[in-house]
Amino acid sequence: MVTGIESNPLTSQTEIDEIKGQTVKLPQHVLLTAVILRDRTDRYNELVQEQRWMLHPCEKLTLKGNLFVFENVLDQSGKIAVKLGPLPQWRGVQSEWDIHVTANGKDGFIATLNDADPYPWQVIEYTGGKLGRTRAMHQFQKQHMLCHEINFLSNTWGDRSQDARMNEAFILQEIEAAKKLGVEVVQLDDGWQAGRTSNSAQAQEAGGVWEGFHDRESDFWVPDPERFPSGLEPILDAAKDAGMVIGLWYAPDSANCFANWEQDVKTVLRLHKQYGVRHFKFDSINTRNREGEINLYKFFDAVLKESDGKIVVDLDITSGCRPGYFGRIDCGPLFVCNRYTDWHNYWPHHTLRIIWQMVDWIEPSRIRMMLLNHDRNTEHYANDPLSPANISPATMFAPLMFCMPLGWFEVSNLPESYFQQIKPMVDVWKQHREQIHAGTILPVGNEPDGVQWSGLVSLAEDGKSGYILICNGMNTSVNLSKDLPANLKLTDCQQLLGMGRLECEDGLAQVTHMPPQSYWFGTFKCA
Repeated sequence: MVTGIESNPLTSQTEIDEIKGQTVKLPQHVLLTAVILRDRTDRYNELVQEQRWMLHPCEKLTLKGNLFVFENVLDQSGKIAVKLGPLPQWRGVQSEWDIHVTANGKDGFIATLNDADPYPWQVIEYTGGKLGRTRAMHQFQKQHMLCHEINFLSNTWGDRSQDARMNEAFILQEIEAAKKLGVEVVQLDDGWQAGRTSNSAQAQEAGGVWEGFHDRESDFWVPDPERFPSGLEPILDAAKDAGMVIGLWYAPDSANCFANWEQDVKTVLRLHKQYGVRHFKFDSINTRNREGEINLYKFFDAVLKESDGKIVVDLDITSGCRPGYFGRIDCGPLFVCNRYTDWHNYWPHHTLRIIWQMVDWIEPSRIRMMLLNHDRNTEHYANDPLSPANISPATMFAPLMFCMPLGWFEVSNLPESYFQQIKPMVDVWKQHREQIHAGTILPVGNEPDGVQWSGLVSLAEDGKSGYILICNGMNTSVNLSKDLPANLKLTDCQQLLGMGRLECEDGLAQVTHMPPQSYWFGTFKCA
């Protein structure tokens, strides 16, 4: 009841005794950042948003989410609270709140973390402001990751042929072209198997399904005998001869709360042992409730354990109720987005934007992001200065050097410009990728919009050197100094790839002679 009668908020918080959970003590002057993440990227494109509060005794906060940062503004030290579970709306067990923040008398504040549900919290301490916070987030995730492999993977689904072209002859062409581009994993998406899904080009006549695979036919998950009459051996041999490997798409059966998870484990392990396949894209996942969540996690646990951690999971988070960013950090890279020029929903600067926003919070080698064939469907982008066709293949690939590159196209259908521009980049990237990902990767410049300059920096652990990527929008020159972190003074910049001239003097940096929609990539030392 609102009375208008004033009262001291420090002596009127009787409800604090009713809030139960893990507590975190906070000092007086704290900035709280709630990081709102989204998956289901078939529907959403803005995947990272941040809300901030300067904590004050008059204001109590009750929030839901997976990621909260409490930073002492006086010394830039802080604590990060991470809830290790799916995003709030997809959890099998729902809670009304995740954190509650209230004043702690004159001693600062108390953050109570709701631990009544089955999803544990991890509280990470850091110093050093944004750099220290990002480094702590990345290190925390690296400690949970079973696989630290960084690779360039291709998948034909991005050209929207679905599985219509899936057969031995086509995949052999893909392998030949993939070698020419520098790809390391050629992934066969939906359609290599004998059973048909509802995503198949033959879905209607074949009665395709998106779950209930075990109820359809016993040989659903064997190579299609018509498309691969000699089995997968010819393409496996061709990939081996080309110095690459084959990956497979697979859908653990969501039906009846993943009741057939043990059979799915046997099937995946059979494919792994029989064909030597290590890279699996797991899709069509929909947990729906806690029982489904538990059984899905049993599936992942068994696959990883029985393969001695050799199976690399690309976890698709584009649709359905899935573990998301923090449900199963151990599984592998996140297959973040499906975008298609056919549907007029792909622009290269949006890819950069997602990477740029994510790297503060998600370890970059967990982010699988795509580039498409920009020669397709140009009529959908008429008179659009930011259309894919107006961006060079090299500029599209450049941001992917700081995450996990995905060639979301039929490699054998690419124009020659892709091989001429991207292959030399891939060769250089392979020489430096371990060092890039050993550093702390940070966003720099402006939030990507296709017009302003944006970029990414990998800063070595000792803070003395690193790598920098500058992605120009529509500028004629780029002044880095005003948009770099104040403590990052570049010296001795050496160009590895790209266009323009980066000049560093007295800690000031500027790129000149840089055409619009181009990039500059190289190394630097710090003053």
